[in-house]
Amino acid sequence: NKAELVPISAFDEFAQLAFQGFTHLNRIQSRIFEAAYKSNENLLICAPTGAGKTNVAMMTMLHEIGLNFVGGKINKAAFKIVYVAPMKALAAEMTASFAKRLAPLGITVKELTGDMQLTRKEL
Repeated sequence: NKAELVPISAFDEFAQLAFQGFTHLNRIQSRIFEAAYKSNENLLICAPTGAGKTNVAMMTMLHEIGLNFVGGKINKAAFKIVYVAPMKALAAEMTASFAKRLAPLGITVKELTGDMQLTRKEL
């Protein structure tokens, strides 16, 4: 039932940029919208492949970004977000996805795996 789904317009204006092409969250995402986007609660999401866990992660990232939105600008120096992936291929896929979706906000996304090194400045 579409009436139970959270519309993307429920997000703050800046956060809607990361959901371009979407009109609503899916059922699972809608059920945990309040916890993922509007709170600092810890979450453990167990759902099948394709259920939308990546969008839940994006909601938590946008929550943190929103906490650092000061005077109409994101204070990028005030926070870092770490997304942990179990496989290098998935890390690369998520880096590309998050980079594309967060680009309109001017957020830089970097990949760091055990076989590469970033400088302190890059971190």
